[in-house]
Amino acid sequence: MSARAKLPEPLDKLLRSQLENAIHEAALHRDDELIAKRRIIDKWGQIDVAAELGWDRSTVSDHEKYIFQRVEAVAKQLYTKKGAGD
Repeated sequence: MSARAKLPEPLDKLLRSQLENAIHEAALHRDDELIAKRRIIDKWGQIDVAAELGWDRSTVSDHEKYIFQRVEAVAKQLYTKKGAGD
């Protein structure tokens, strides 16, 4: 497999089950969910994901920008502790 995805700051501290839940709750398109699972959970390289989908690596990279932002936003909603009234 190729180089691993470097996860954004909040995602790199989550447990696998929390990452899986955040990906599920992000309600991504089927292909984007596959990219998220392969890159974030399975630690596949972009080229490997691209080969599975029959895409160019650059297309996976373009989708990944949105995917990481969306999963990060959902993870913050799910796993950031807030005080009463926040």
